Amino acid sequence: MEATPTTASEVRCQHCGAESTTSHFCSACGKIQPVLPGVDYFEFFELPRRLRLDEAELERAFYALSRKFHPDYFMTASPAEQLASTDRSSLLNEAYRTLRHPVRRIQYLLLLEGYKEAEKKAPPDLLEEVFELNMQIEEMKAARKIGDENEVAEARASLEQAEKALRERLAGIDSTLFAAFDEWDSTTDSEDADRKRAVLNRLSELMSNRSYIQSLIREIGEEI
Repeated sequence: MEATPTTASEVRCQHCGAESTTSHFCSACGKIQPVLPGVDYFEFFELPRRLRLDEAELERAFYALSRKFHPDYFMTASPAEQLASTDRSSLLNEAYRTLRHPVRRIQYLLLLEGYKEAEKKAPPDLLEEVFELNMQIEEMKAARKIGDENEVAEARASLEQAEKALRERLAGIDSTLFAAFDEWDSTTDSEDADRKRAVLNRLSELMSNRSYIQSLIREIGEEI
């Protein structure tokens, strides 16, 4: 289910009753506002829901908001303002950690657009390699069990080669994902729902493949 963030304009300031026109502070009395349910990290930073972000600008916004929300500035404020300061500081850190990282940014966008967290799914052209990899892992385990150091060394060398190939494949997937940023961003102002869904489906498929390959790399790492 797609997230439906609550915007500041839908509520009134709990301090003065004015209709809120900014997301963080009341435009009438200037007091910090509580965190609303369903906050969208992009909206929190006043950014469009796009994948290609100016990371330097994002960092500047993060530090500027960090200063504004810092609990030290609210030590003599009301309990409601102190809570809002703490909540906004915490949410700011979480949102920044997510949006500053390109892969996490994709994951978050997909969640906002109604996709579940990426499941591990093998690329079709990798299935034969996965079968061979599983055989190599079993050979490594068997060689260790019987204490055959030569077999262990050979199996380890094979697994290291397989790991290298998987890391190269992972880098290729990342390049394809990042190349799709502009493709998604060009749909954000479009009313073509089918086009948007096609781009999101592609991103979701790539993320599933990426998750699967990462899992294989971790499995090899545990053996070698």
